[in-house]
Amino acid sequence: MKPKTFKRSARPLVGLLVALLVGALLQAANINPAVSQTVLLNAYSVPDDPGTDPSNEVWEKVGGVNVPLTAQAAAYFAGGSVQSIRAQAVHYNGKLYIRVHWSDPTDDSSTTRVEDFADAVALEFPAAQSATVPAICMGQAGAAVNIWQWRADSNAGLRDPNLVYETSQIDGYPSTDRLFYTAREANNPYANPDLGPVQALYAESYGNLTALGQQDVSGFGARDGDGWSVVFTRDMGVALPGHAALAVNTRTDVALAVWDGSKDERNGRKSVSQFVTLGIGDAPAFKEEQNGSSYFLLAAGILVGLSGIGVALGAYGYKETRNR
Repeated sequence: MKPKTFKRSARPLVGLLVALLVGALLQAANINPAVSQTVLLNAYSVPDDPGTDPSNEVWEKVGGVNVPLTAQAAAYFAGGSVQSIRAQAVHYNGKLYIRVHWSDPTDDSSTTRVEDFADAVALEFPAAQSATVPAICMGQAGAAVNIWQWRADSNAGLRDPNLVYETSQIDGYPSTDRLFYTAREANNPYANPDLGPVQALYAESYGNLTALGQQDVSGFGARDGDGWSVVFTRDMGVALPGHAALAVNTRTDVALAVWDGSKDERNGRKSVSQFVTLGIGDAPAFKEEQNGSSYFLLAAGILVGLSGIGVALGAYGYKETRNR
């Protein structure tokens, strides 16, 4: 009987070549399975201004990540009705754009009644002066967070009660100056239609959220299929105190939160994520604009890997033929 040492050695060779091929593919895709945090949201440059329209065609061309959400752990009856949210990011002419989409079958964009709560979404970044990664739940002393929050009721705009309850008899205001709009007079940012649907906020711990004096974030949301799509945008440049530091060729942390108004979610009652990594690169977003070297290397790696597997399988077949 002929020895079978060659047959035994062929199988490890095939396994090694397969492992090398898988490693090459993971490297080309920028996936690192050896770390616990693998969610990387890349923001690439685009040739045209996408604006704040969530249906802009640019969002159909760029990739994104699905971020899992869980109930807020620091509050009773803590929400958690939304399971995940999809995030995409690009930048153009010094401005960062982040688009998010999540499923929500109900449109909760009116909060005229006291028992109504709005759908909302927020992005949380380390504030510019933070020396360490802040606590995921609204930061901590010495490691504050900058929050961008969009609300569906602010997005829809203010509506007078007589427009909401058309069949009711409602006394009209005798005047339209600020004195008769008490929340606006008290500087409630959500009662001022001139500020838009997105607020830039600041917190150093759970329970001390405040609006920043400089509102540098804008955005817009729209119903999209089975839920909401919202675009946030902000100039990168130099960050003001309390605002997130953003620049090309840098990375930062970002967490996401969603409120479902029909589930009575507000304040701490929400669905939240852990921090994911936002990488703001200078590479173009679209394949036809990118340097072809990375794709050439990927194709070459696949070809070499497949060739190696073919050689190993050929040798294995040759041995089987000899043993007949």
